[in-house]
Amino acid sequence: MRSVFILAVLVGASSLSAQIPIRVGQTLTGKLSQSDQSFSDGSHYKLYAFVGNKGDTVAVDLSSDDFDANLLVADAAGNTLARNDDSGEKCNARLTFVPPSTGNFRVYANSSAQAELGAYTLTLARGRARAAADTVCRGFGRVTGLVEVGQTVTGALTSDDPEFPTDSTYYQRWILPVRPNQAFTVDLVSDDFDSYVMLTRGRGEKLVENDDGGGGCNARLVYTATDDHPLRVVVNTASRPRRQTGKFTLKVTEGESQTETKGNCRFTGGAAAAAGGAVATQASMGNRQPGQLQAIRVGETLNGSLTSNDSLYPDNSYFKFYQFTATAGQVITIDLSSDDFDPVLIVRGDDLDASVINDDGGPGCSARISRSFPSRGPYRILVNTTSDPEKQTGRFSLSITQGAKPVQQTNGNSDCQPPQSPTHTGTGAAAAAAASHAITIGQTQQGSISRSDVLLTSDSTYAQEWTIQGRAGTTITIDLESDDFDSYLFLRGPGISGGRDFQDDDSGGNCHARLTATFPQTGSYEIVVNTADHYATGAFSLSVTSGSKPKSVARCNRNSQ
Repeated sequence: MRSVFILAVLVGASSLSAQIPIRVGQTLTGKLSQSDQSFSDGSHYKLYAFVGNKGDTVAVDLSSDDFDANLLVADAAGNTLARNDDSGEKCNARLTFVPPSTGNFRVYANSSAQAELGAYTLTLARGRARAAADTVCRGFGRVTGLVEVGQTVTGALTSDDPEFPTDSTYYQRWILPVRPNQAFTVDLVSDDFDSYVMLTRGRGEKLVENDDGGGGCNARLVYTATDDHPLRVVVNTASRPRRQTGKFTLKVTEGESQTETKGNCRFTGGAAAAAGGAVATQASMGNRQPGQLQAIRVGETLNGSLTSNDSLYPDNSYFKFYQFTATAGQVITIDLSSDDFDPVLIVRGDDLDASVINDDGGPGCSARISRSFPSRGPYRILVNTTSDPEKQTGRFSLSITQGAKPVQQTNGNSDCQPPQSPTHTGTGAAAAAAASHAITIGQTQQGSISRSDVLLTSDSTYAQEWTIQGRAGTTITIDLESDDFDSYLFLRGPGISGGRDFQDDDSGGNCHARLTATFPQTGSYEIVVNTADHYATGAFSLSVTSGSKPKSVARCNRNSQ
């Protein structure tokens, strides 16, 4: 709450020429803008003048959906006589004023926080102000500052900033003035924390959000304003680890910039490390770090076995860890072969943008990775199997050799004849290719993402396509729900260029995806069932309904698996 004494001094200094006349019994609308006068706390105000009669009772109301309203009434000399912040319900201001004498008085239409802007309604009525049913202000809150389109600001999230109680992350609100139909891009960049940015209206209604759309662990969102009501950029962090802090750069540019579909975030910033724990950006099981990893050297071959005592992925495939070091920039070849199971080779490292995965790149069903590495490492090898059939075990040979060897393309090796279970009718890749998924409006389908599905190499997530027939102008809502992974949705087809309007992460609440879209043309479209986390798999429910559904404002807050 601002000091009454300071405000009284500033009120006395107000220019008489800036006063707007208003009568008791009158309602006026106005707008707080950057050009308006401001108090020492950075909050803007407009000054009104009215004539009051001694002993009269005047009810003064100031309401706004753009800012947290604050009212002050003063005499002609600038002495503060009455003030109110939230007695008008929903963060609006309301007070009852009885003039101590007949004369001229001032009303200040003000905001409660610095930099707040926007439209408001001011009413002076005879009689006492109505008592509010609820005077708790929700949705506005503390504002850090103002950022304009075309501007870059720097700041820092600290433990003194407000904290979201749902996921224990710090945040800041920044006011963003906009024009109708103005397209802009918001970038949040930090080396200290995993960036998360939201765009809301004044009362907190979420319009759009983004985690890693700026590449790496940086956030980028793109939006087109529908009107000139100021918006709020919420600078925030990912929910894991909790209470991340540090420096950031917030940049707003004119126009729509390209966003990463989902970033390949492998955040290892100092602030995150200080907060404790690693950010869960890899597959839940694959991120497990054994205390001691068996080492393998370049030029060495190791023979081993996968057994039912080894670690198990959620897709019911066993895996075993090894570790090696490399010479930076020097090409090596890693081979994994087995006569007992269909091998899958996975290599991970802290300086790799994503895990390197191969299935049938070597002779027959053998897996092969041939490449150079950016540093000495160490790097981790996961000896793994395809998920179909499940729980494959048996002996294998793992080798690392100097130099490059040919690697089969991602469509696999035609010579591969993997071991079959009694109920198995084909390889995972073949089954996935042959599978035909379709859904219609009004239908709900159950499915499962597995490691047999298409792997998106850009962000190391699995994807599954569902066909739907669309008619131009028809609006649908697609819901993707899963208890096994953080859902992510795409819609692609005729007339869709891949913009932000045709993908979604958490709008269904509780890490579920909800996408409302209107078909641009009549034709066949594809719903892409996807995940937000690297290599995540599991069961899901996919439904398509006619019309639109509201987005959930609940943040995704699942515990790391």
